[in-house]
Amino acid sequence: MGRKMTDDFDIYNVKVDPQGRFVVIRINPRLYKQHIIMRAADDLIHGHKDYDVIIDGDPDTEIKAKFIPKSRKATREELLSVAYRFNTILVSCCGKG
Repeated sequence: MGRKMTDDFDIYNVKVDPQGRFVVIRINPRLYKQHIIMRAADDLIHGHKDYDVIIDGDPDTEIKAKFIPKSRKATREELLSVAYRFNTILVSCCGKG
């Protein structure tokens, strides 16, 4: 059984646009180096070809990954699924160095 996606999830590291235009994941650069963040984003967009990604932020305080659906607005569940997948890939990439 998967984790229930609840409204209070936004208080952690994920912010879903209410209109379904994007999802932003805040990343702690003290836990994940820049090349790991880039690798995870690259892996995700190769698996989800219908999303664009923007990586931005301060490498000393906080990095943000913004995933934007290319062709249409996405549902909250779809955007949270992308965020969960990105976080999973991020952790997986850490083990690869």
